[in-house]
Amino acid sequence: MTITTSPTLDGLFLEVLATPEGQADPYPFYARMRSEARVSRTSFGPYLVNGYEESLGVLRDPRLGRGIGIESTSTGIFDDTGTRRGEFFEASQHNMLMADPPDHTRLRRLVSRSFTPRQVERLRPAVHRLVDGLIDTMAARGEVDFIADFALPLPMAVIGELVGVPGSEQAALQPQVRAAAKGIEPMLSEEETDASLDAIAHLAEYFTGLLDERRRSPRDDLLSALVQARENDDRLTDEEITSTAILLFSAGFETTTNLLGNGLLALLRHPDQLEDWRRHPELAPSAVEELLRFDSPVQFNLRTALEPADLLGEPLGRGDRIIVLQGAANRDPRRFDRPEQLDLRRTDNVPLSFGWGIHHCIGAPLARMEGEIAFNALLARLSTVELVGDEPHWRPSFTLRGLLDLPVRVAPG
Repeated sequence: MTITTSPTLDGLFLEVLATPEGQADPYPFYARMRSEARVSRTSFGPYLVNGYEESLGVLRDPRLGRGIGIESTSTGIFDDTGTRRGEFFEASQHNMLMADPPDHTRLRRLVSRSFTPRQVERLRPAVHRLVDGLIDTMAARGEVDFIADFALPLPMAVIGELVGVPGSEQAALQPQVRAAAKGIEPMLSEEETDASLDAIAHLAEYFTGLLDERRRSPRDDLLSALVQARENDDRLTDEEITSTAILLFSAGFETTTNLLGNGLLALLRHPDQLEDWRRHPELAPSAVEELLRFDSPVQFNLRTALEPADLLGEPLGRGDRIIVLQGAANRDPRRFDRPEQLDLRRTDNVPLSFGWGIHHCIGAPLARMEGEIAFNALLARLSTVELVGDEPHWRPSFTLRGLLDLPVRVAPG
């Protein structure tokens, strides 16, 4: 198969990346991109993949990884060599998200001990308590911002408990986390890049101090477990521990916040589906999976050829990059029947929202559990949840798709 360039597809992709219209609703653009080509090579270097099976193939291929430090064949916005943005990825490469084997294998093995089904289930009572408390507060107020008053504080408290960040210190870290997370966006201003690097330095300083505390007084949290693993000669450096702690704390609430916010907005726009879930709480597992598919909290992944490889038979050289549009893949009509419709009873539903392969999100079971508990409680305890005012505002970002705010009126049932 010969993969060609498509100026039309390039233009549609850049509209999604850079325009308010594309960021607010990328899915019509994705549909037009699929009609043009499911795989193409952009004029600025990377290959672009928007089909489900093609995306799954890329994410599963062990020859394609993060490739931090490998000189890229791309130009422009996807070429970070020798730039301040390149410094961001270099500063982030000591955790499993940015690492390739064998470092990735070692880091993930250690962290996975804290994300076993037993460990996730251990948090279930705490999630129920947190959800009930937040709903009590919202019901008493009547009009709230669902993002600030529920979707953000819930996952922040849960992942903070797991990692070991004291509850009294979590909210103060949130602006730093958001600034640091901005660094994974493909288009950044110089000011945003500087702010991202400053935020990473601030978070590294904070978690280094927390690491010292855990050495003196270990607790039943992930940070203490990572310290003990290092002391058992598992070769974790302090830099790897702090980078991993930053990653898990940040990713643990940024993505779940988007799941909750995007999910509630989708339900409010599809009241028949909302009422079906309200009447049938046993739908929760399939319903959360459908919310993840319908409006993915993470829209794309970037892969680099770690060695000579191929894409649909076309040779790839070391350093070639592939943009995997998993948000588009989740709406692929070749994989999903009526993909533009929200269907909480959808079967054979396996979205790519948490990635795939060795970089599949390690916190996915925890995020799913939080979503199931949160939406079941919201629908059971609130008789009214309705949008207030104009359309909610989307974050000016592409990789992490989420709302800045979601004003709603609620009433207890």
